[in-house]
Amino acid sequence: MGEQGPLMSAVVLQCHDVRPPLAEPSPLSTSQTLSSRPQTPLSPSNPLRRSAEAAMASIDHPAKDFKFLLKPENFHPITQTEVPQAFRTSPLQPAPETPLADLLAKGHFRAGAISSAHQLVTSTSSTDHAQIFSLLYARLSSLVLIDATNIAAQEINILEDLNSTFYRDDITQTHLVPWELRLLAVRLQGIGLGDRRRGVMGYYDLARDARTQAFKVEGEQRKVWEERLMDLGLRVGNALVEMGDLDSAARHLESLRVGVTKEEDEKMKARLALLYLRIGDVAAARRCLAEENENATEVMPATSGVLKALCSMAEGRYEHAVTEWQSLREGSQEKNEEMIVQNLAVCLLYAGRMSEARTLLESLVDQGNSFHGLTFNLSTIYELCTEKSRTLKLELAEKIAAQSENEAGWEKQNADFKL
Repeated sequence: MGEQGPLMSAVVLQCHDVRPPLAEPSPLSTSQTLSSRPQTPLSPSNPLRRSAEAAMASIDHPAKDFKFLLKPENFHPITQTEVPQAFRTSPLQPAPETPLADLLAKGHFRAGAISSAHQLVTSTSSTDHAQIFSLLYARLSSLVLIDATNIAAQEINILEDLNSTFYRDDITQTHLVPWELRLLAVRLQGIGLGDRRRGVMGYYDLARDARTQAFKVEGEQRKVWEERLMDLGLRVGNALVEMGDLDSAARHLESLRVGVTKEEDEKMKARLALLYLRIGDVAAARRCLAEENENATEVMPATSGVLKALCSMAEGRYEHAVTEWQSLREGSQEKNEEMIVQNLAVCLLYAGRMSEARTLLESLVDQGNSFHGLTFNLSTIYELCTEKSRTLKLELAEKIAAQSENEAGWEKQNADFKL
């Protein structure tokens, strides 16, 4: 957010409209890890392998038929009932003919979800798998971004089992579905089935494929697959957190520190510290910080300061945390300022300095910011400081609806303003 494969008989091509069977997920072995390496008979630089790959590339690959993914009933209607009136009537609402790329670039994700489904149903060839999967990814990711994950979790079921050979090139065995869509499918299918453990298993299936692919390539391509493996490890940790198994998530992240670079290890310690704070183990979070400070590079000091301030907040020392956030704000030159100001305002709120907190958050809105935490916290302050909070929240929605479009997302939901 493909590749094609060689000649097949007409009989086989006629069967491609049949949905791929839903395979039974294989149970995870306790010895299976994301870092284990597969055995490969030929190295990527072996002349025999290169000759074989060149021969396969020269074969004419037939197109598979994915028309079962293009049926209108696959896609649910999307309404504006959860969109505040200020956004529904805004002159910034896009015209129906606006290209999909422009919609996504300007943060019109609801319109993007509608447009991608319309293109799939009306103007996409059933054999153009690259276009189909690109539009599907745009549709599903847009649904997630407008907080319609429940709809996305239903619509992902049309793909069924992405581990099926149906989704692989018949000659090269290359997967036809883009990596980003495969990642999103794992999470959405786990949510849709109400079984997040299935998501963990799906990430391990992807890791097995990523290890295999990493041994087939060299140089930058291999680095891409290695980075995907590390990303999968983090996603497993995230899935464990979503399942509520925080202790397992901590042990898993600890295991990912083995064999990584010094810089990656520092980043992992920062993630662990955040996770321990989520668990409520402030002492463990501070131990991670102590380890980090012993060998910190110039990359991590700002992160260390943020984590220290968060630890103070977790311990209920809000006045002390206010001082730490103010110090970070004075030394911050950049992109992190919105996050620092937001946390400073929260500390001021808990310290009983509500008017200062309100002023800070309103200044962020005046600067053109509109992220969910900002609008939600400011709406909470309005509820605490006046009986006319609804009027203030509607005015806030109007102010943000008048902001310029941006790729982070322009249109908001009622929940963003606690309406």
